[in-house]
Amino acid sequence: MIVVALISVYPFVNGIYNSFFSDAVFGGGKYFSGLENFRDLMSDSLFWTGLKNNFIWSAACVGFELVIGMLIALLLNLPYIKLRGLYRALILLPWATTPVVAALIWRYIFGVMGPLNSFLNAVGFANPPNWLVTPGYSLFACIVANIWIGLPFVIVTLLAGLQSLPSDVYEAAEIDGAGVLKRFFHLTLPLMKSLILILVTLNTIWTFNMFDIVYSMTNGGPGNSSMLLSLYSYQNAFAYFQQGYASAIGVICLLILLLPVTFYIREVRNEA
Repeated sequence: MIVVALISVYPFVNGIYNSFFSDAVFGGGKYFSGLENFRDLMSDSLFWTGLKNNFIWSAACVGFELVIGMLIALLLNLPYIKLRGLYRALILLPWATTPVVAALIWRYIFGVMGPLNSFLNAVGFANPPNWLVTPGYSLFACIVANIWIGLPFVIVTLLAGLQSLPSDVYEAAEIDGAGVLKRFFHLTLPLMKSLILILVTLNTIWTFNMFDIVYSMTNGGPGNSSMLLSLYSYQNAFAYFQQGYASAIGVICLLILLLPVTFYIREVRNEA
């Protein structure tokens, strides 16, 4: 409990406390500014850009990870798939990779002379985009990298849920003439609803707060087109030395993330 208090509770409380203070521009410590940091955020165009990118980033990553993860989990759950144990072990490799290392790998893949553009040139695309320095593509490249890293956790969790489902229910449905799609939508999804809610809630929190992927691949560029709130908070704290302003951004992120948590708690209580 002492360790948890030191690494979680204290930074949490201290972050909220610091959000009500501002740092003097020319030194001299910090002073109490009340809600000034939050008022400044409301008129900060870069904050709104980061917020918009955060929603796009979170929705794309969580959504695609859930859909792709469910498809792969369903395939790995088929009894006649050979070498299933090997596939499950290989799937965990991206998850075991350090995010910064994974980001550098994908930075090389999306590079001007990287494998992706070399492949596109080979199949007939004469001028493939410069993914990491083009505003329309930089955030997309970061999303692909994050999906690759987060997908194994989703697959393993869903696969565990699929393997815990009662087989007699599926046998009865198959005898009654229910097809594959009907069994999936009327049996699998309802039976796994609680697990999917937990998975989406946790994945949304982790993805929304993700920092290292974007920092290592684009550093929020070009032109802040891939800026996220976590990265903007980091820049204010350690580049501009405005820790109060950075803490205010963190508090806003906390308030936003309370929404999916509240929704999850309500759903669980309704089921209970």
